[in-house]
Amino acid sequence: MVPKDVPLHFICESDSLGTVLCNELDRWEGVDWRGISNREAWKAITNVLRQRCAVTTFRKANSKTEWDLMERGRSVATQLTRIGTLHIITPLTDPRFNLSGVKILDLSQRLAYRIIRSKKAIYRKATQRNLDSIIETLRRCDRHETSAQEIWISLKSKDLRKNVADFLWKCVHNAHRCGTFWKNIQGYEDRVECTYCGVPETMKHIMTECQAPGRDVIWDLAGTLWNKKQAEWTRPSYEEIIAVGLKEWYTPKLKRRPLAERFWRIMISESAYMIWCLRCERTIRHEPDQNWVHTTREISARWSMTMNRRLHLEMAMTHRRYGRLALKKDTVLGTWRGTLADEHALPDDWTGVNRVLVGIAPFVSDAQGEG
Repeated sequence: MVPKDVPLHFICESDSLGTVLCNELDRWEGVDWRGISNREAWKAITNVLRQRCAVTTFRKANSKTEWDLMERGRSVATQLTRIGTLHIITPLTDPRFNLSGVKILDLSQRLAYRIIRSKKAIYRKATQRNLDSIIETLRRCDRHETSAQEIWISLKSKDLRKNVADFLWKCVHNAHRCGTFWKNIQGYEDRVECTYCGVPETMKHIMTECQAPGRDVIWDLAGTLWNKKQAEWTRPSYEEIIAVGLKEWYTPKLKRRPLAERFWRIMISESAYMIWCLRCERTIRHEPDQNWVHTTREISARWSMTMNRRLHLEMAMTHRRYGRLALKKDTVLGTWRGTLADEHALPDDWTGVNRVLVGIAPFVSDAQGEG
């Protein structure tokens, strides 16, 4: 309300106003005032002060008279608020003095991520279709209503290896380079179809429908191992594979089995990722030879090796040298209980035993695999 060509002197309770507007202005404007309270008010007062052509000063009150003056002003404001006659004055800003955005030099990864998170989420159509399908599938499985946020959080589970979690994340976004991805790429249109089945290739087809050697063998091995956890086995649907972190298992008395759920997350995620890896090897690495396929013996051995590597990784992660990041021995023992070879001959704490193996044959016969 003061004319722009009249000197203006601010007398404040503290030095914060002068410190921010005089000493730290470049720093706060560089990050678009993010991280400071009353962000919009700071931006507005800076805009108004830049319109002024007279001297403007800031200082802390240094006499009893000045402190009494501020106290009377606060009392009047409180009284006006109580009777409802207090009017909020909106500063008249000038667009020419508005600075928007963040300076590249002041942009950090943390700040960039916060800015992205503050924006309204806009899902791709393919992503939204997958999320809706997952939510509907989980609802039909007698589970409580699931939100998209729960699905995203489940992909960050510590039980999933980083590359496996990235694989599942891409599945939700339909971001893998298969099927319709190649439809409009000249010279690669033939990759739209599955090289083995001759039908349009999708991630759902690869995980649950493809007849190429690999998928059936892996899910049969997973089923055999899961039965040792004394739980019913049914092959997971594509939606259940993606939402593996949300699967719940109960005892006959309807008591949650958190360690069985943890083993389920490990086994299903590792199996799904291996199916994808086998598909890529068959269609990309051995592309010139259309008749090349993995043998049942090789698939079984690789799956067993993957599970054993994961077992030994968890055993190693129980060591105290990892400090707060170390896994609890009871968690590892309970997760793998019932799935180990000759488990009855192992000590109660087998996390230090070098030759603990997953209790399943290293391979099955070709006849069994084909059946």
